[in-house]
Amino acid sequence: MHQKRSPWPGIAAFCLILLLVPLYWLFGPEKTFSPSERRYLAERPDITKQDVQSWTFDQDAESFLADHLPLRDMLAGIYAYFTLLTGRQVSGEVWMDREGYLLSAPFEADQADLDKRMTRLNRFADTVQLPVTILIIPGHGWVRRAFLPPELGKLYKDPEITEKIRSALQSPGLSMPDTLALFDREGQGWFYRTDHHWTADGARAAADLFLLHRGMSPLSGHTFIRSAYKGYTGSTRSRSALWLTPADTLETDDPGVPLSVTFQDKEGVYDSLFFKEHLASYDFYPLFLDGNHSVTEIDRQGGEKTGRVLMLVKDSFGNSLAPLLVPFFDRIVMVDPRYCRKSISGLCEEYGATEVLFCYSLERFCTDLNLLLLK
Repeated sequence: MHQKRSPWPGIAAFCLILLLVPLYWLFGPEKTFSPSERRYLAERPDITKQDVQSWTFDQDAESFLADHLPLRDMLAGIYAYFTLLTGRQVSGEVWMDREGYLLSAPFEADQADLDKRMTRLNRFADTVQLPVTILIIPGHGWVRRAFLPPELGKLYKDPEITEKIRSALQSPGLSMPDTLALFDREGQGWFYRTDHHWTADGARAAADLFLLHRGMSPLSGHTFIRSAYKGYTGSTRSRSALWLTPADTLETDDPGVPLSVTFQDKEGVYDSLFFKEHLASYDFYPLFLDGNHSVTEIDRQGGEKTGRVLMLVKDSFGNSLAPLLVPFFDRIVMVDPRYCRKSISGLCEEYGATEVLFCYSLERFCTDLNLLLLK
């Protein structure tokens, strides 16, 4: 006859957990930043009469408790894999394809908003009276749609959105090379497994396409010095909590020419395009030109002068593109509208730009509110 097992040990363990979790919230170490999620965590809320009456305290307290839950990363990972294995990943903002790539879910482009952006862009091109090239990078989800279930792949509308942009080019100075055809044909491996950014090969292909579009002959790949850095994990891994996804190898291509780099929002003059101190942080990507700055100046030193000055208006994709363009221009001025409030047409005149390149991912081009202020 089996002896009946007492339920009290289990009840005691459950009660102990109920006691320890609130104690951890009250007295445990309070982190301010989550490297795995790449974001700042909610701070402990202040209790004021006004906040309590307006329910603000309740919302702030809920955010704090959720962000500082014990074993949060492990629990988030368990839930992420449960969602994946039960076929419900379509409800999230990151999807895993058959080869284990973490892809951003499709986005919607508002037609009225897109029309405003294109009106601004056409007006800008008419103002500067310079050749203006738009280099749009298709989303990795669309490029790799063949590795998703067909019903999910069809949800990506990159060709339709890109065609709307192309059809709205009215200024004679505006042009747009066909990046979609290039990436659709060859680009399935040109993105990182854990990030939305392109790899060194993807950036090289886009740079060559731009150079050919502008009548310049690309350099042989052997001209650049390639370096590789293991252990890179990007933003789609952070957003998905699929922690078991293998890390990538971040690669750089150095043109190997003497140059100087300066930033308008940071002191100092630097002689490298790559800032290796970022390899010790949670995010390797700012290795390229120290990440995002308002205005970055790259001056090529020595060698034959080309007479060309490029105004590169960009999102983060431009940081890994710029090093590949250095041999072709005397100066590259990088402007990130998210951090720069100056008139870009005024900067073109100030720096003596001979042409302008807009380098944006398709999603950022359609959603960055700063492009609505372009002038």
